[in-house]
Amino acid sequence: MVFSIISIIVNAIFFVVLNLEIYTDRAPLADGSVREWHRSPLGRLEIADERHLFYLQILFAAVSIITSILIMVGIKNNVVKIIRLIATIASAVMFIIIMVTTSNTHAKY
Repeated sequence: MVFSIISIIVNAIFFVVLNLEIYTDRAPLADGSVREWHRSPLGRLEIADERHLFYLQILFAAVSIITSILIMVGIKNNVVKIIRLIATIASAVMFIIIMVTTSNTHAKY
């Protein structure tokens, strides 16, 4: 039960972090000035045309949250617990992959 609550909280934190504007992009303009954009990891995924990574993150998080809710409701099936564990680990791994991918993305203007 505690792992189910932690799983739901961790997946919510993942989505919050993916929407925070933590990256700064700078590009020189023709007049010599520099334009600055603040972007979230999701914005950078959009620029890199890697939106499918976010969809995988949503899939793993949804499976993890749904199975956590099923366990909290009272389903004690071992298969559900294994699926929750795998989905939570997959969600964490996908979050790390997204953060690494977005840190290495450089927009071209």
